[in-house]
Amino acid sequence: MFVSAFEKASNFTRPLVVSTRHVDGTVRTSCGSFIVINDEGWVMTAGHMFDSFAAFQTDQKKIREVRELNASRDSVQGAPGNASRMDPGWITNHSFWWSWDEAKLANAYVNRQIDLCVGRLEPFNPKWVREYPVFRDPNSLRIGTSVCRLGFPFAGVESSFDDSLGVFRLNRAALPIPFFPNDGIHSKTTNRGQSADRGIDMLYVETSTPGLTGQSGGPIVDRDGKVYAMQVQTSHAPLGFQPSVEIDGKRVVENQFINIGIGVHTKTIVDVLRSQNVRFRMDSDELGFRILD
Repeated sequence: MFVSAFEKASNFTRPLVVSTRHVDGTVRTSCGSFIVINDEGWVMTAGHMFDSFAAFQTDQKKIREVRELNASRDSVQGAPGNASRMDPGWITNHSFWWSWDEAKLANAYVNRQIDLCVGRLEPFNPKWVREYPVFRDPNSLRIGTSVCRLGFPFAGVESSFDDSLGVFRLNRAALPIPFFPNDGIHSKTTNRGQSADRGIDMLYVETSTPGLTGQSGGPIVDRDGKVYAMQVQTSHAPLGFQPSVEIDGKRVVENQFINIGIGVHTKTIVDVLRSQNVRFRMDSDELGFRILD
């Protein structure tokens, strides 16, 4: 059902790898997804993909304060005193890998309330992407529509930190990172009000299947491969079933849940893209699709 849709969407869906190094030397790596919107290099992903960067900026301030405090104590006492210690989990180095080594994100607009980020890759070569997305007309979204979600769960991506150069090195054995699509239906539409900054309607598509870690920021597409929503979250709704099982001779009650995927509705996506003057394609009942500026 989704063979052609996957082939289309896999052209404009790419992995986003986030690497962090911490005070204790630990290196952590996570993977999400992003959508390349047009041949100018504009992209979008989930806003929460930038949470670690916000933490990095906060931790950098804390690290500077500790160093300055310790330096002032040393200068007053004339010898090292009781030095303040840094939290081992504070982030000392941070990196985004946008699928191409040379690409960096510029003109970034991150709206954590909506959970969406829009920005432009620099440099960007239009030849890197063979086909760009067409966004589904927001007025055409219907509950019961079959949809497919793309992204990069189970990626097993790891990175290391080169102290001599001060850079992260991605384990190239994990590349190319494989796709993992999963299907479902549009089960519900929710409205969370308007965004505080621009008054944008915050609409979301709920699906009958969950989004998986690594699919955040990736597209939810219809059977034609048109972008229907962007995956950002998975919620867990209790089913009201509480079967009991015996474990090591003890009776244990297990609550049952359904995992529900949540994606940003194209109405909200389109409103954000227009607010950022990003060119995109959207289908039209009359014209097939039209280019909007």
